[in-house]
Amino acid sequence: MPTPVLYDLLCSKGGADRRLLATGAPPTRRGRDDWIITGMRLRSLGLITALAWLVLVGLTTVVTDMDPAPAVLFAVLGLLVVAGLVVLLSTQRLVQQVARDNARARTADSGVAKARQAQATKRGPVPAKLRAQEVAKVRAAVDRDLKRTFRQVEAMQNLYAMIDIKHALPASRGWPASPDLLLLLVDLVDRHRPKVVVECGSGLSTLCLALAMRRFGIEGKVIALEHLAQYAEQTRELLRRHGVDDIAEVRVAPLEPVKAGEVEVDWYSPNAWQDLTEVDLLFVDGPPSSASTHARYPSLPFFVDRLVTGSHIVLDDYQRDKEQLVVDQWIAEYTDRLTLEKIPLEKGAALLTFE
Repeated sequence: MPTPVLYDLLCSKGGADRRLLATGAPPTRRGRDDWIITGMRLRSLGLITALAWLVLVGLTTVVTDMDPAPAVLFAVLGLLVVAGLVVLLSTQRLVQQVARDNARARTADSGVAKARQAQATKRGPVPAKLRAQEVAKVRAAVDRDLKRTFRQVEAMQNLYAMIDIKHALPASRGWPASPDLLLLLVDLVDRHRPKVVVECGSGLSTLCLALAMRRFGIEGKVIALEHLAQYAEQTRELLRRHGVDDIAEVRVAPLEPVKAGEVEVDWYSPNAWQDLTEVDLLFVDGPPSSASTHARYPSLPFFVDRLVTGSHIVLDDYQRDKEQLVVDQWIAEYTDRLTLEKIPLEKGAALLTFE
């Protein structure tokens, strides 16, 4: 939703920073207060509408004996629509308020207006086209955020439908995997039924992989390599709570200096993964790439002889330059054995098939 900071920005771009003759105060301050009150009213209306929608969905579910999953989906979609309408109405009111302040500013004291005009002359006038562009940028940013959020909600709903989640999940997005990436991993397990899954890193993705193995009746194992003992224990507790600690294993693998080809970098200790063979799915989401451009490069060189034909490698964060360089290097070194598919997820993902 637009904020008072955006209001001030648009007012300053529109020339509404001249003082009013009647009040002697900047129009931006007075208009901003009016708009904040309007925003509060719109949010209150949106909250009431959202509650009414939830009550309606609940009553419909009880009366029609609807399944919980579609009911939850309808409730979430309704809330997204309400949120979108509140944002759009707020943006419209913002633009209207800025226009009113600009009109009122033109009636300000002539002496003050002349002084402002002199300053404006030094800075140069702001064309109306530029003001319209600023408003368009705000609207475009709000629209992109709504679409991105909707995709993640949709992916999470699919996850709940595909795997048996009975307890609370930790937060996703940001540092943890986003719902769309988790859905990709679960879909790979469903379609290709891997027996051995190796993950570089651990967390929510480890749990979803294990839940997918159980849901689809696959007799296999998920092995996660984690360089921090604290996070490894947190993931183990998560697995225990969801009853899949017999399917997934988290190994503490401290980062040690290694050499993969011509690349020297800190990577997971070989003692934690040297026994792994016949790997069907390799998910690379670690180590953190902040330490080095090649932080995730050793994943494929060290496992290339441990992958089965037809296996898959998934690299997270593919929208970042470092991960793209890693994939480019892999493709250059294993041209005849890798097929790349770029997956347009929130943070980007590279899906490679090993032949």
